[in-house]
This record gives sequence, structure tokens and C-alpha cells, in this order.
Amino acid sequence: MFKKIASVLLTVLLFSCGKDDDVISSIHVNLDVASVLSLVNDHRRAGATCGSERYSSASVIQWDDALAQAALFHSNDMQSNDYFSHTGRNGSNFSERVKDARFEGSPLGENIASGYSSEEAVVTAWIESPGHCVNIMNGSATHIGVARSGRGSLWTMVLGRKSD
Repeated sequence: MFKKIASVLLTVLLFSCGKDDDVISSIHVNLDVASVLSLVNDHRRAGATCGSERYSSASVIQWDDALAQAALFHSNDMQSNDYFSHTGRNGSNFSERVKDARFEGSPLGENIASGYSSEEAVVTAWIESPGHCVNIMNGSATHIGVARSGRGSLWTMVLGRKSD
């Protein structure tokens, strides 16, 4: 009886470790999720000046694995194919990548960056760039996913609003 239960449990464990779990694990290896969330939410709580426009505080944002998967796909695609653009090598835009990752909501914005060595450095650069800052301060955004390419030089942030 023990062998039968152990066999069933092992089978369940093996089939529950799919491709999505592998992608999410590599996201966590490439960046400190807690640090990114803390940095972004600190700016959202404090408000920010994006270019010449002042944004008041926005509600905190939550991590979403589907958005992170879309971000990782784009960061790795840019690295593998040696390009830097919001348009994917296959012609995709961030909304299409978010849909492909099965995010249950509306995609709202994407930030990309190259050459930063830490979460703090890349979030600071995005806050100092007016267009990227506006994405971070978007009060409609409820969820975020951020990823860094496998070799760590290309970053993508995707923001979205979960469906109610």
C-alpha cells in the first residue's frame, strides 16, 4: 500500500513540474522580486515627477507570474537575437506577449532597459525617464512582472490591471 501511495505522489509531483514552473524559477534566479516590488512601490506611494508632470501617490502594485513570464520572454528574445526594442523579433508587441503568457487582465505598459547591474539601478533609471516613469506611476496598474535576461543585461517590466 505504501509503495502504491508513494508511486501516485511521485507521478503527481513529476507532472506538476511543467514548463511554466521552469520559466518562473529562472525569473527568480535573475532578480530579487522583493527588492523590485519594494522599489517600485516606494515610488508609487511617494508620488513622482515624470518629466514636467507631477504624479500623486498610487496604490501599491502586486507581483504577477504571467506578466513576469512575458517580461522574461522579451528580455531573453532581445538578448538571444541581439536587438533592443519594444517590438519583438517576431513582430509582437507587449500586449500580444502578455496575452500569450495568459495574464487575466489588461496590459498597460512596458519598460525595457539595458546595461544595469542591479534592481535599484534599473528602477532608478526608469523613474528618471519620463515615459518609463509614467508607466510605473499609472494608477490603473494593479500588477507587475519584471525580468532580467539570462546573462543579466536586458531588463523588461510589464504592468497590467487584473480583471475583476
